[in-house]
Amino acid sequence: MNFKSKDAVQQRGFTLIEMVLALGITSFLLGFIAINLTTSQRKASLSTTVTTFVSDLHQQQMKAISGDTEGRANADSYGIHLDVNQYVLFHGTAYNVADSSNSPIALENGLQFSTSGVNVIFSRLNGEINVPLSITLQDTTNSTQKTLHLNTYGVVTQVN
Repeated sequence: MNFKSKDAVQQRGFTLIEMVLALGITSFLLGFIAINLTTSQRKASLSTTVTTFVSDLHQQQMKAISGDTEGRANADSYGIHLDVNQYVLFHGTAYNVADSSNSPIALENGLQFSTSGVNVIFSRLNGEINVPLSITLQDTTNSTQKTLHLNTYGVVTQVN
């Protein structure tokens, strides 16, 4: 026979302390994962924007070298104008804000150029720029940044 004493009562389930502890650990882990995913997403966003910007630089340079007219009578220089929250693709030796053929490209929220009003103009036929240039793109949400270095040939020599 199996007799149980009154002190040896079987308990089923969890105590309140065990439940609070389990929920606390789970909440901490989920919070940690969410923070890491957000940080990774912001880094990917900055890298993607830099890649797109470099691609647009190359496209504008190739238009200048090839003498692309885009339907106009004469070939021209091409360039990119930098504002804080966007950059604008344009043609000509100077940026004209009123030109309807300009192509503005907005940056994602939280991303901005460190300087505004800068023009990168690629000379017609050789695709060169006047002076070496550094362009910094910042993520204001987590203070990360990437700097592009262009030499006088209009080539991106370094991204850091």
